[in-house]
Amino acid sequence: MQLIQIFFSPIGFAIGFLTPLLAQGLIYFDIAENWKIAYSIGFGVSIFFGLMAQVRGSWIWLKS
Repeated sequence: MQLIQIFFSPIGFAIGFLTPLLAQGLIYFDIAENWKIAYSIGFGVSIFFGLMAQVRGSWIWLKS
């Protein structure tokens, strides 16, 4: 049960879903030419959004 709560927390979602999504987008559109840079940028951006969602209690587009 604890593992499921961690996986579906905002931080877990950001690391597990948003990081690869952003990194693959950066690679696909040739914004970042190296996969290490793309995943680092994706990780930084997704952690920012995950922490913001954790603090606010909701994702930015769901709660006013």
